[in-house]
Amino acid sequence: MDAYVGQVITKLTALNLIDNTIIIFTSDNGAHTEGGADPAFFNSNGGLRGTKRDLYEGGIKTPFIVQWNGKVKPGSTSAHIGAFWDVLPTFVDITGAPSPRYTDGISFLPTLKGKKQQPRHNYLYWEFHEGGGRQAVRMGNWKGVRLQVKKDPNAPIEL
Repeated sequence: MDAYVGQVITKLTALNLIDNTIIIFTSDNGAHTEGGADPAFFNSNGGLRGTKRDLYEGGIKTPFIVQWNGKVKPGSTSAHIGAFWDVLPTFVDITGAPSPRYTDGISFLPTLKGKKQQPRHNYLYWEFHEGGGRQAVRMGNWKGVRLQVKKDPNAPIEL
């Protein structure tokens, strides 16, 4: 992957587009087991519990790496907690496009630019219908997970 990303960066540089391009590497979910993939073999979840469609951190926490010359300080990091549905509002913010009427997302452009004032979610919510139905909500440093909600909509909540 490093070689291919390097080729893209080399080409953008050769075309004098690198300073007008934001490069993002991310995923919409944690490691998966589809197609015979074995997250344990490569430690794909970095020791986190769960995989894709699980609501534990291994299933929903993903890398988010950005290169944006002149906008994102190289080597900078952030503890900002967001969700994939924040990407659209961020792109809208970056491009100045009209805001979508219906979204729960919040632009994280201030975080990308290293600003201290970043709007935050009051909570984040996930729901999957696979595996008997699963729900999770995160508020601050706390997350509640409910499993088997198809069988019992009032199933106990793991904290």
